[in-house]
Amino acid sequence: MSEWKDLVFLLSDLLQGQLASIEVLPGGLEEWEGIEVPPEAEKPSSRFPFVLVEGNLGIPKKVLYAVYMAAVNIPWRSSDARAANAATSIIILLNPAHQTALNHRKHLIRDGQLDAAKELLFTEHSARGSPEFGKQSMIWDHRRWCFGQIYGIIGSAVRVPYLMHWASSDEAQIFPRMNPSAIQHELDILEKTCEAYPRNYHGWSHWHLMINICFASIHLSEDSATKRRFFGIIEQAYTRLGSWVERHVGDYSAMHQRCLTQTLIEHLTRIELFTTDIANTNTLTVFALADHAESLVIAYPAHESVWMYLRVSMARLSPESRAEIRERVRNRSVSQRNFHLRLFEDWCSRPRGNTIHEEV
Repeated sequence: MSEWKDLVFLLSDLLQGQLASIEVLPGGLEEWEGIEVPPEAEKPSSRFPFVLVEGNLGIPKKVLYAVYMAAVNIPWRSSDARAANAATSIIILLNPAHQTALNHRKHLIRDGQLDAAKELLFTEHSARGSPEFGKQSMIWDHRRWCFGQIYGIIGSAVRVPYLMHWASSDEAQIFPRMNPSAIQHELDILEKTCEAYPRNYHGWSHWHLMINICFASIHLSEDSATKRRFFGIIEQAYTRLGSWVERHVGDYSAMHQRCLTQTLIEHLTRIELFTTDIANTNTLTVFALADHAESLVIAYPAHESVWMYLRVSMARLSPESRAEIRERVRNRSVSQRNFHLRLFEDWCSRPRGNTIHEEV
C-alpha cells in the first residue's frame, strides 16, 4: 500500500503540472511497458506506471483504479494540504461526481493552499480527456465557482432588461465577471467535451451560462468596444452551433440552445442597436433558423430531435409562415407514413401563440 500511496502523490504532481493533455488509457501497465517513447521521456515502469510524452499524460485504467483505492484510504479530510490535494485530485479524476472531494478542494482554494487557476487547468484537461468527467454537472459548477474566485462577481451594478429564458438582474449579479477571452476559451472547451460525450445536457447548460455572462456584461460595460466583443462572442457561438447540430442531429440540447440564442441576438440587435459582423445578416433571423431546422428534417426525417428543433424554431413565426413550412415539409421527400410527420401535422393544426415556450 505504501508503494501505491507514493504513486498518489506522484500522479497528483503530474496532474497539476505543465500538461498539454490527460487521457485514461485502456489496460494496465503490462500493456504499456513496452511502448517506445522519446529518449527524453521516462519509460513506463512499476516506479512510473504512466506514459508522459511532450506534456501528454496517459494513465492506464488499471493503474488509475489502484491509485484511486490508495487515495480513498488516505484520511484526506484531516490530512495536511498536500495530502488532501493529492488524494482529492485522484478521487475526482476517476469519480468526478464526488461532491465531498470537490468541496474540500474549494476549502483548499479559499485557504490559499490551492490555486484556482491551476484547478481550472486540471479540470479542463480532465474534461477534455474523459467523457465521464465532462458530463458531470458538479464539475461545471466547480468551474463556475473557480471563475468567481479568480474574477469576482458582476455585482449589483448590472441592470439587465427582461428577456424570457435569459438572466434577470438579480441572477446576473452573482455571475463571475469574466473577460471575453476567458468566455471564448470556455466555449471551446465545451465544444470538445460535448464531442466526447454526446447530448451533454449539463455541458450545454454551462454553455448557456457563458452566453448569459456575455448578455449581462454587455449591460455592465460602458465601453462600446467591449460591448461589441461580448456581442461578437454570442453571434459567433450561434453560427458555430448551426454547424454543430448539422453534425450532431440527435443532440436536441444543442438545438434548443441555438433557438434561445437566436432570440437573444434578435433582442440585442433591436434594443442595443448592434450591427453584426456576419457577412449575411439574414442567417441570424428567425426565418433562417426555421429554414435550417426544416433542411435537417428533410435530410434526417427519422430523428425526433430535428422535428423538435423545427417546432421550436417556428414558435415565433406568423401563422402564414408556419403554413408555408408545413406545406413544404409535407410535399418534399418525407414519407407520409413517418410517425414524426404525423405528430408535426397535429402540432401545426393546434392554435398557439408566438412564444418559444411552444410545446414540442
